[in-house]
Amino acid sequence: MHFDEIRNAHLEQVAAELYSDQMPYHNFNHVLETLAAGAILVERCLKEGVPINGEVVYYALLFHDAGYHESHISKGFTSKEEYSAHLAVQCLRAEAISEDTIKRVASAILSTQRDTQFTSNEEKAVRAADLAGLASDYETFRSNVKKLHQECETLTGRKVAWDEWKTSVKETIRSYLSQEIRLTQPDACVDNVAIFYAQANQNLSRLLSED
Repeated sequence: MHFDEIRNAHLEQVAAELYSDQMPYHNFNHVLETLAAGAILVERCLKEGVPINGEVVYYALLFHDAGYHESHISKGFTSKEEYSAHLAVQCLRAEAISEDTIKRVASAILSTQRDTQFTSNEEKAVRAADLAGLASDYETFRSNVKKLHQECETLTGRKVAWDEWKTSVKETIRSYLSQEIRLTQPDACVDNVAIFYAQANQNLSRLLSED
């Protein structure tokens, strides 16, 4: 099923209420950006005959950072992704979505964790869409890094020196890029995969070279 046929204005409003505009990066605008990236990935898979459930990708991206501004620890969860998955399950059950779909959505949300494994095409698509901004133009990339810096200081309540933050960004991005995400057949869209990793690494190198 194509993304345009899946989009649900009511559910998007429900999801939007679980995000905070006070978060410079992890707000609902980020979700809309990942949905745009996810739509491209799903359409590419459908065009190339790669099996993928667009509904699972859509629901997972809609809720993948839900409740990010809240303390997941105080709510009994070990990670923000687990808390987001929990919120997704609650909301989707309220919409009478099938339990099988909900289970796959939760798994796809958990696949966005830094060092986790991702195996299904839906998990790969959600993870790829979430990371799509790494390969954006440099000004957008740097702006996102600054927003995340500000967000980190807000959530932790401590100042983080810019050089310290760049080191953290380097380690995080290199960790994500060390796990290749390939959705399509081995000889299909190779250039898209190569371009993504090349642009992401170029953005990171440029950031690290700046004072």
